[in-house]
Amino acid sequence: MTIEDRRTALHQALRALWLAVAELVLNANDDQPEESDLASAEHAAQLTVEIQGRLAEAIAAQKEPTAVELAEVDRLVREASLIYWRDLRAHEAVSRLRGSTRRRGGPWPSWWSGVEQSLERCEEPLVAAGLAIGDAWHELVTGSSLTGTGTNTSRRSS
Repeated sequence: MTIEDRRTALHQALRALWLAVAELVLNANDDQPEESDLASAEHAAQLTVEIQGRLAEAIAAQKEPTAVELAEVDRLVREASLIYWRDLRAHEAVSRLRGSTRRRGGPWPSWWSGVEQSLERCEEPLVAAGLAIGDAWHELVTGSSLTGTGTNTSRRSS
């Protein structure tokens, strides 16, 4: 694959992640019960918007296949990933939200269940985006493919 192929693959991975996160934002924000005064739910909803904001910046930063562009995309996706794993998927965060929605009762446990399902659907695209960034870095730096189809002519056998 060429760097242009990797750039296309990265764009597709970011697009898939964008769609998964858009669903998450919708579920976390728009699907909240009418009386949305639960602070932990509001915090989780805000975090989903932060993730979406980082991804919007990453997609916008993807203009030319350069190290500067790729570094910016990499940074933004890593920040989104950190928010996702630390603040929304970590045991403490999940336990806190489950507990507060159960205590509140009514439609809240169902809302959180839907958000959790959306969070799970973000995992695979998030990992795929990270891999696509790694592949793009490898192609940009070495000029060879990680899939083994390229040849590295800089090595000499002794």
